[in-house]
Amino acid sequence: MPQEWAGESGRDRAVERYVQELLVRRPGSRPELPATLLLGPRGSGKTTVLRHLADWARRAPVARLDLAALGQEGRKPIDVLAALVFQLNEKKRDFARLSFPAFGLLTIAVAARMDAADRDAAVRQMEEALVGPPGSRSEVINQLATYAATVLGAPTAVTAALPLLPEWRRHWVRLRVRWQLARIRRRSRGGGSVDGFLVDLNQRYGDREAAERQRAEAVLFDAFLDDLRRAYGSRGGDKRRTTQCLVLLDNVDSPLGNDFLKALLDARRKAGAADPLLVLATAGSYPAALEGFAFGGPRRPGALPGRWPAQEERFVPEQVVKGLVVGRLRDLVRHEVEQQAKEALRSAGRRVPVPAADNGVQWLGWVVHEITRGHPAGTAQLLAALLECPADAGWEARLRQVLQPSSELVDALLERLLPIDASGELMQALARGAAAVDLAQAQAGRVLWDESSARVQEEFNDFCTDVLRTMHLDSGDEESDGRTETPHPLLRLLLLRRLAAVPEPDAAAGGAAGGGDGAAGARGRRAVHAALRDRAAAAGEEATAAYHALAGGDLAVAAAYLDDAFGRVEPEEWCADLCRLRRAPLAGAGPALDQPLWERYERLVEHLGEGAVEQRLRTITRLLAAVWIGPEPPDDPRTDRVGDPYRDPLGDPGAELYGEIQARFHTLAVHADSVPWTSALLRKAKQYGKEPWL
Repeated sequence: MPQEWAGESGRDRAVERYVQELLVRRPGSRPELPATLLLGPRGSGKTTVLRHLADWARRAPVARLDLAALGQEGRKPIDVLAALVFQLNEKKRDFARLSFPAFGLLTIAVAARMDAADRDAAVRQMEEALVGPPGSRSEVINQLATYAATVLGAPTAVTAALPLLPEWRRHWVRLRVRWQLARIRRRSRGGGSVDGFLVDLNQRYGDREAAERQRAEAVLFDAFLDDLRRAYGSRGGDKRRTTQCLVLLDNVDSPLGNDFLKALLDARRKAGAADPLLVLATAGSYPAALEGFAFGGPRRPGALPGRWPAQEERFVPEQVVKGLVVGRLRDLVRHEVEQQAKEALRSAGRRVPVPAADNGVQWLGWVVHEITRGHPAGTAQLLAALLECPADAGWEARLRQVLQPSSELVDALLERLLPIDASGELMQALARGAAAVDLAQAQAGRVLWDESSARVQEEFNDFCTDVLRTMHLDSGDEESDGRTETPHPLLRLLLLRRLAAVPEPDAAAGGAAGGGDGAAGARGRRAVHAALRDRAAAAGEEATAAYHALAGGDLAVAAAYLDDAFGRVEPEEWCADLCRLRRAPLAGAGPALDQPLWERYERLVEHLGEGAVEQRLRTITRLLAAVWIGPEPPDDPRTDRVGDPYRDPLGDPGAELYGEIQARFHTLAVHADSVPWTSALLRKAKQYGKEPWL
């Protein structure tokens, strides 16, 4: 079972500190607490963070709700609000219990009065009282309390809602009514459940009474906020309540979540007064409720507010409109993954040997981070799968075993990362699209869409335009023109694994490397890369054609491209081209990866022994083969920011080819006969001077 490590990463602690700063309250303060929206793709740890925060703040009034799950149960915003109130009403050892007289009495009236006209009259009375003078509110409270105290049979709605009311000794309604309510409470202790209350409440409004339900919901939201402001506004409440109320809402981008979020923000804006409600909501896509003008308007294409500050352990959301801030939940950074690897090995004990590499724990954290790029769900599941392999299996064998195209881990992670409603045809399209350099090339490449339905193409385009559906933006500057949109690196690797599982067509049967006339869904890895290569060549895109040639196994063509550019372009540009090519996808499986590393390397370059090959081309070919198989070195900002985040250390997880790479760079530098070229090549050689995990 994958471990969650909730609240242990620097990322989670930064969110916790952000919440803590707003949650702690000083007497006499009336801060305006914004609602905070936390955005993150599937598997980014949104639910885990909320679960941790609910446990962390358990001594304060806290409520946590999954709005997607409640929506699947057919619940409405009125039910969600009631569930929220009941959680905030729970007894806390160190916190004076909150009561909700206006909300509680109005829900009792709404749930108990079977006649629609009576229900609507009660709602209108409370609506007028909340905006009227204090005396009118007291009068309505007394009327509703009198009704609640005389309801025959004490239905579920009454007995479950009574704990929401203040203790009968307090002077909030007439003495006789308080005695009657106290008697009902004593007799029915345990007789009314929250679930039963919600069912009763929901059944009072049918589909034909949508307008009445919406009016009741709006007034109940107003009553809820009014109760909170009064609980904190009294002299005793102001002194005793040292924290705000924390409300944690998961999946607010669901249909129910959108409705609830809109109703809550509407009520807060309409009140125009600060309340003690600290709301932290999560979403895997930009909520539709925020697209309207009142909530800030449509999001900027290809961008979302709330970027995580670089090199900082702070969560700094961005204000969209007054009362609403938005932040993104970043992936885990390398040292956080290393810590998880260390804890995983410690928990496994002696049954799992430590990796043989120098500083094995650091190596394991590095290789897991290279594969997952810090995706929380991917990191947790990959570590769990590695530890479940046979004890005598080496770590390189474990890595390749758990990431075989047909492995359970690949299937489980794809199910976790892809949209919930992704069809099988979309899966095939995404696998083909993963072979492209970026999503723009995948969308424009007609060769990927032969015989695909318009519906699938529309699904694919929807995926490409939603930057939260496991999308990845290059970490370049905001002003950078070269930022390229790609799938999340982990998703791309998994999709390429799935593409590698598609059988290559038999050339004798007409399925040559170009893919033939078969259906696009049946195209294997080599066929897709060949089609993309032909398209790039026809468009005069030599660099892209060389990229797909290498991905298809044609090392000679890619090396010839680099050799032709050597000395003709600036050295930094040539090194950037080399970086682009080394990120061409490796074969995901097959007999080649089962061969010893040096044997695979020599088989790649064995054609150099045939005929006369110019010395520089020979060196470039060997260099390209080695860097393609080898893992990424530490980044060089001058040449390595090429927009493609793809990384695959499985070709050489021990970095055994680094010495060969250094030697080839040095050979090129010696024969460059140019100070800028020699300097650039020696700088690149230095990148490979030590193991990448150190």
